[in-house]
Amino acid sequence: MSSIRDEEIMSLQVGDIIYECEGGMNLEARITSEPIEAEGFEGRKKWQWNAVNTQNGSEINYLLTEGLSHYGPRLYRQPQYCRFVNGEMDFPLLGAPKATTTPVSDNQGGVDV
Repeated sequence: MSSIRDEEIMSLQVGDIIYECEGGMNLEARITSEPIEAEGFEGRKKWQWNAVNTQNGSEINYLLTEGLSHYGPRLYRQPQYCRFVNGEMDFPLLGAPKATTTPVSDNQGGVDV
């Protein structure tokens, strides 16, 4: 799955769920303000928007700069890291209570991703 980069940022809408994935963890965020495009460093476009961690309610302020998104957070439309807990696929979410898991599917015949 490719990450969300540059111009795709402007397609994000309030209420969309995105995932910030790094270091074996997935942070699930709900967009709370639409991205605003402005001119940034050396005339590059920059995009700023806000989101909230769906697991603990903490606010997140995002800023990405055109052509430099590889320096920023790794954003995706789906979680990127999974693990198996008691034989079930689980996507660890940053900020989630440790006792809970996030199963992908109740489907015994396959896995929904």
